[in-house]
Amino acid sequence: METRVVIAPDQFLDGSPMQQDDRSVRDLKLIYPETGFDAKTLCLGLVEIDPGHHSPLHRHNCEEVYYVVRGTGEIETDGVRHPLSAGCAVLNQPNTIHRVYNSGDETLQLVVVAGIMLVPLWPQWPTASPYEVFEGSSASEHKAEE
Repeated sequence: METRVVIAPDQFLDGSPMQQDDRSVRDLKLIYPETGFDAKTLCLGLVEIDPGHHSPLHRHNCEEVYYVVRGTGEIETDGVRHPLSAGCAVLNQPNTIHRVYNSGDETLQLVVVAGIMLVPLWPQWPTASPYEVFEGSSASEHKAEE
């Protein structure tokens, strides 16, 4: 079997945990095991947030880097907001509670690079998913077990 090297836009996988049912937040998987790549440590995604909307408040047990391609907004990290604009980069530390707001008048587009999150490696992780989502339409699927 040939190793996958390239993914075209029409092959991006829709519906990651940050994506909202009303499509105001779109979270696309590009370089992921789920898209056929033999990725061992990193994954690559694309998040798009419409004006006036925000990603759900969430956390995960890996580092994550954002690069802002276009738009303006803010990242809330542990309750503190920081401005974002095209060309900015962000480092989210593991287990940091965060979300991204689009405060501009165009779609906020972020390239996301993160560590591959393998839940079985963290038996103390609070959810069956690598994400713990605190709000939004995906929260019920990614909440801490009680």
